[in-house]
Amino acid sequence: MVKTIVGLMGTSVASGSTKMSTSAHLMAILNLLKSYKIHELDTARVYAAGKSEALLGECAPLAHSFAISTKAPGFSPGSLAADKIESNCNASLAALKLQKMDIFYFHGPDRQTPLEEQCRAADKLYREGKFKRFGVCNLRADEVEKIHQICSDKGYVLPSVYQGGFNPLQRRAEFELLPLLRKLEMSYYAFSPLGGGYFSKPVEELRDPPKGTRMDEMTVFKNIYVNETSLELLGKLTKVCERHGMKVKEATLRWYMHHGPLGDEDGVILGASNVEQMEENLNACENGPLPEEVVESFEDMWKGYKEKAGPYCV
Repeated sequence: MVKTIVGLMGTSVASGSTKMSTSAHLMAILNLLKSYKIHELDTARVYAAGKSEALLGECAPLAHSFAISTKAPGFSPGSLAADKIESNCNASLAALKLQKMDIFYFHGPDRQTPLEEQCRAADKLYREGKFKRFGVCNLRADEVEKIHQICSDKGYVLPSVYQGGFNPLQRRAEFELLPLLRKLEMSYYAFSPLGGGYFSKPVEELRDPPKGTRMDEMTVFKNIYVNETSLELLGKLTKVCERHGMKVKEATLRWYMHHGPLGDEDGVILGASNVEQMEENLNACENGPLPEEVVESFEDMWKGYKEKAGPYCV
């Protein structure tokens, strides 16, 4: 079965408006995760303007009973220069109050710094015992292949996990990236499984999102998911789910677990703003396969949207 991982991005990546804003709130979430036998937590240096890692550090030793992964900032020229990679890794470990993390990711591409320099820096940190696994996020397939080849040729630690956006409306990674990852024996961890609220909110709310919600604060989600075609397809899926007595959110999470392209070594990164929401999501992941009509409705959604679907990478 696909692994369930819990992400701690909060409402906004950089604004500091994480809803898990106190250690008591996060401790309640972590205790719930323990009861569901969840083992992996995912964060990043930039999440909640750096507060996400620090909050996890405040929740030691409970937080340290999980495998914690984080990410070095990418996306801008020079962000993955060797000295930046090293300083960000060390800063993350200090904030998390860890000696060693699980997965150390490059959060996004830096297309200015040579890939060999980036790979060498990751290998140095790996050999110093700073992390167990090396991961990459949001890269094109050709970039993943180049990084893997460099690491293989040089004897560096190989990337073993790719993290990217994937859900039933945005499935291009399934066809343009997953075949390569299978060839390289890399796992795929899917973030935004509910599309930033697309699969968990009614159509009317998506058209006019309440202030403070992720769909309101992060316009990237609204730009990707809110248009006439996507809302029409969601309306059709909603009616099918209602006929079978379930919410679209539950159906979507069950689709990942039983009907999507991900396997045992892959993962779905869940988020939630409170204990009740997290428990609802975890329960959905534990439920069984979907009725055939619901599965077909997800396939119809992709067929109706694939020409409009955005890229799987940055």
